[in-house]
Amino acid sequence: MLHGLLSSHETFLPIIPFLRNDFDLLLIDQRGHGLTPPEGEDYTAERMARDIKDLLDYLKIKKVIMLGHSMGGRTALMFGALFPEMIDKMIIEDIGIHQREPRSPEKDFEKLMLARKSKVSSLIFKSKKEIFKIISPLFSYADDLLKTKVVKLGHDKFELKFWPDVAVLYGYQGNYTDLTFALTESNFPVMFLIADPEVGSALTPKCIEHIKTHVPRAVLYPIAKAWHNIHKTHPKEFCEAVITFSK
Repeated sequence: MLHGLLSSHETFLPIIPFLRNDFDLLLIDQRGHGLTPPEGEDYTAERMARDIKDLLDYLKIKKVIMLGHSMGGRTALMFGALFPEMIDKMIIEDIGIHQREPRSPEKDFEKLMLARKSKVSSLIFKSKKEIFKIISPLFSYADDLLKTKVVKLGHDKFELKFWPDVAVLYGYQGNYTDLTFALTESNFPVMFLIADPEVGSALTPKCIEHIKTHVPRAVLYPIAKAWHNIHKTHPKEFCEAVITFSK
């Protein structure tokens, strides 16, 4: 189970009771997320996928049903492209397979400099104002992040739940590859769980049409009134879909 950007394995914890009877579950904090520390400046889909391969090899796991939410879905797709023999089935939660960020040497450099400028040595700060000063140049929704990604630990002690520089690099590098080939050059079953566009979905009609055109075998499963984090807003429907598809 692979989380998305600005997230960690904790995002899936509430649904574990609904899935543990049907699966052996492996929740992973990707590089630079949750309990896995940042390392280097490579947060491409390929780097993240190879990290997962190293872990599965260490655990001696040969084949998996892989579920990826949002950017974790792009890690999953690249994993499927690199190691298709290890995929039993794949479930992608609300993310597209096409190139989502234009790439150029100039933009590579711009994002790298922005990441280095926003790098911090600790995620513990004295105030939310201090955190806002760092993340506001990076995210237009910084105000919302202060509410959802900052935890007050005590007087003058606040924890930011993500590394700003990692978010910059992963958000760009993980999106600049067209991952359509991951599914056109493989044959494992794949399902896309689609959030409601009227509520908030990363899969636009254009994204969905792209999947239908290039991956006709894909199962497309929309969930009405669900937000991008389907597993949080509609856990029952999410789990039922995952269990049914995986049988």
